[in-house]
Amino acid sequence: MRRITEIILSTIVLLILFFQIQDHVFFWDTIQLGAKHALFFYETNFSSLILPEEIDSGHPPLLGILLASAWSLFGKNLIVSHWLMFPFVWGIIFMLFQLGDLFLGPKKAYLLVLLCMLDPVLAGQSILISPDLILVFGFLLGWYGVLKKKTWAKIWAALLLAMVSTRGMMVVVILFSSDLYELWLEHKKISWQDGLNRIWPYVPAGLVGVGFLIYHYLETGWIGYHANSTWAPSFERVNFKGFIRNGVVLTWRLLDFGRIFLWLILITLFIRFWKDLKKWSVNQKRALFMMVLALLLFSLVLLSYKGLLLHRYLLPVYLSFSVFFIVCINHIKTIKARSLIIAIGILGLFSGNMWIYPEKISQGWDSTLAHWPYYSLRRKMLHYLEKNDIPLESIGTVFPEIGPLKYKDISERNEGMVNKNLEKQSHVLYSNVMNDFTDEEIDELRNNWKEVKRLDQRGIKIILYKKYR
Repeated sequence: MRRITEIILSTIVLLILFFQIQDHVFFWDTIQLGAKHALFFYETNFSSLILPEEIDSGHPPLLGILLASAWSLFGKNLIVSHWLMFPFVWGIIFMLFQLGDLFLGPKKAYLLVLLCMLDPVLAGQSILISPDLILVFGFLLGWYGVLKKKTWAKIWAALLLAMVSTRGMMVVVILFSSDLYELWLEHKKISWQDGLNRIWPYVPAGLVGVGFLIYHYLETGWIGYHANSTWAPSFERVNFKGFIRNGVVLTWRLLDFGRIFLWLILITLFIRFWKDLKKWSVNQKRALFMMVLALLLFSLVLLSYKGLLLHRYLLPVYLSFSVFFIVCINHIKTIKARSLIIAIGILGLFSGNMWIYPEKISQGWDSTLAHWPYYSLRRKMLHYLEKNDIPLESIGTVFPEIGPLKYKDISERNEGMVNKNLEKQSHVLYSNVMNDFTDEEIDELRNNWKEVKRLDQRGIKIILYKKYR
């Protein structure tokens, strides 16, 4: 009865959330990975599995296919797009309850749900039409399947992961490795026969993933990226200095958006109660293994390239770390101390949703609820531009506002703002949600351009500048 009540309350909260966000435009990378992919499939009636080169990022286009299919059935609009994500977010919550049962027990499972769903990265993604929501659901379903020895869960989770992205394929490897670790925890050894018995649920996903990559290579001649793609600079190999710099950025990502509170609590706990914590529980070992394995595997890729250290790429690491944190805190014997520490951890992590860095420091805006006001401010600014007959094509700006409006609001409007050129344009649209203005350009706009319209809300700002004549 308790679990039914928790699920009902969670569903009500989720329904309220989705009614609030159902008119939000596509934002950040979801413009390409969601809207552009889906529009291609919708407008070409699914004529090809391979996307046009200018929008093909090398991933299996599962989200685009799902969106286009939903539009064909229910209508092409933002409301349908957002509600397509509802089952995946609901599934994430449900699976967190299941994992909470395993790691904490039924009475405390809700603590894991709160800690994970209030995490800025997952919370920020949860209000987007994002393929990473599918990835997170697949990861949690697969982890549940590994821990509960549910073959069906491992099969379907692995297939879902293999179809959503190349990172999803990496998560399949992580789940299989975790499956072998469970075998080792149980028997303290792994035979070849045992390994073969554990691998077969992942074989269908392997065939799907490898099959797609081979097919994509045969059709396009490349895997992952190509030299002329807009994201090719992100895949530039780094030298030793760049590798060290990436290591610093990765450390920042692991501490960012309130997660530093969890690390400080854990470090303090281990220093204070080291003697009591020498005997680790099986659940601590499981969570730590998953976190370290995910971090190591992703780091092998993320640290080697110039621009891949995005917050959302580390979601499996963040979630397994949250499990490790809550399991460690659960070992504190004093109820008051345990409750206080958990409350501090949850509130500290949630505070990351209100962190807004100074304008000249880039921020992962798709990985925090802090960007929420941007949608209403953007709508007001577009209304102002229309009311004052300022053509969108005359306005310079940067990602994510470059290009036709139809890729953001799923309308029929092909007009849109263009890439900034402060030497030639008379109007520039700036927002602190945009990371691609240089420090010099921000100073130039502030000092030598006129603010025509300024909109602010909860730390988010959108400013229309006009050049002095």
